[in-house]
Amino acid sequence: MANNILKNELFESFANASDNIYIYVCDMESDLSRWSKNTVDYFGLEGEYIEGAGAKWMEHIHPDDRALYLKDIEAVFSGASDRHSCQYRAKNKYNDYVWLECKGSVIPGKDGHGVFAGIMTRLDNQNKYDPLTHLLTGYEMQKYDFSTGRGAILLLGINAFRKINNTSGFLYGNKVLVALAECLQRFMDKNDRVYRLQGDEFIVLSPNGSKGKLREFFKSVNDYCTNIRGLKSFSVSAGLVSYPEDGTDFNTLMSNMEHSLEYAKEQKQEWIAEFSEKISQRHYRASLLHEALTKSIYNNFEGFELYFQPILDARTRKIVECESLLRWKTPEIPDATPYEFIKLLEDSGEIREVGFWVMEEALRHAAMWQKEYGNISVSFNVSYIQLLDGEFIDKLIAKARELQVDPRFVMVELTESCNAEDTEMLSRQFGRLQELGFKIAMDDFGTEYASFGLLHDVSMDVLKIDQKFVRGLIREGNMTDMAIIESVVDMCRRLSIQTVAEGIETEEIQDIIRSIGVSFLQGYLYSKPVPADEFERMIRQEQS
Repeated sequence: MANNILKNELFESFANASDNIYIYVCDMESDLSRWSKNTVDYFGLEGEYIEGAGAKWMEHIHPDDRALYLKDIEAVFSGASDRHSCQYRAKNKYNDYVWLECKGSVIPGKDGHGVFAGIMTRLDNQNKYDPLTHLLTGYEMQKYDFSTGRGAILLLGINAFRKINNTSGFLYGNKVLVALAECLQRFMDKNDRVYRLQGDEFIVLSPNGSKGKLREFFKSVNDYCTNIRGLKSFSVSAGLVSYPEDGTDFNTLMSNMEHSLEYAKEQKQEWIAEFSEKISQRHYRASLLHEALTKSIYNNFEGFELYFQPILDARTRKIVECESLLRWKTPEIPDATPYEFIKLLEDSGEIREVGFWVMEEALRHAAMWQKEYGNISVSFNVSYIQLLDGEFIDKLIAKARELQVDPRFVMVELTESCNAEDTEMLSRQFGRLQELGFKIAMDDFGTEYASFGLLHDVSMDVLKIDQKFVRGLIREGNMTDMAIIESVVDMCRRLSIQTVAEGIETEEIQDIIRSIGVSFLQGYLYSKPVPADEFERMIRQEQS
């Protein structure tokens, strides 16, 4: 049945129905899928027939929308649901994100092997007015002539909008969007224009206006957003450009605004950033980095390496564990930092391939060191997005068995714990690992209140206390960090959870931490992250 549908003339008829509609079918047994030709052309796919398309399509989905998409699609392929329905942004061949509404369903086969058929509809298809806010759409803004006259433009985005949707629901999220639209219209001048783009982004166009004027406008909007009746407080970030200085066409101005908005959200200071040469160079550097990263991945992860930072038993101050940390070197940009390249990997979706490589390398070292030096535990970081990938846990278990690693001395550290939305899924995934003996740790505990909620729902073996609390212990008159750490350690003692204090840099901090009763110690006082051979030298020296 699946083969017949993949090669069906009816598929071809639907595939040519509209330029704004994209269809696909997938044989769920073989994971072979067929995509309409307009989908292949518009999104730059490798071909009409694709094996393992799920992972490849994931690279097109906006990083902020991947968790939502994975949660929905995983329910279909696990058999928990026979329908798929969600909205998300996907990157086309021009590297622009467009909003899609994706609906699909499972067609059961007589032989028990089903077909998953879906249709994706573009939501930016030339509507003049946005049906939710009744504002003009971005399509209408493209008609504006920026080559004559002068003016300023503000691109606004709601901070943590995905979290608002996930915690309060899409209906509440829509109320926030409508409230912001009304707010923008309330404060704009009569000659200004307001547009709604995709998702949570809005544009305010001020012909003959200045950046200074729109800065004041932005401040008024943000002040108003903290006190809208019937809604929880929220805030917005913005990218700011002027024309003709920053561009004379829609695409150039949009690109410069998007880069500025991204910069504003990362800085988290004023929440607004004017486009500048610094932001332009930053984007150019990111483009070079991404190109070099992709080249490294396809060249068998050339330039990637794991470093290892020792973790000591607080009582004996002997090395009992190490944390695996990803490093990458490229001749093109030799000063690239982990923060830079890991963020790029997450944004592009390539963190999936690199995450598998990190896991395999960490297990390979664990197997070697267990045989050579005894029970040295090895931990490695896993993001929430990786755990949404149904293959990750299976591959981890299979690789550990292949390498004959004792799972009791392998620890999986959950990063971004405050962003975890599907705690039921996490509990299920971690439960499988814990049944086999693997340890589970929550990294950076205490940086978000949500960490406590996650601890309530998911079983943990280890909590890693964030270094910002540890380093503050010696600040004169500071009793807050001491009280927080003491409370966390006492709580963990009652729950039979071990603790690791990160960021120990001085003997004084070490002594305070040990007096509190933390289980393990980690920080530059003992060693920075080092290559594998140097870590081995440290183990041999200690054991001798």
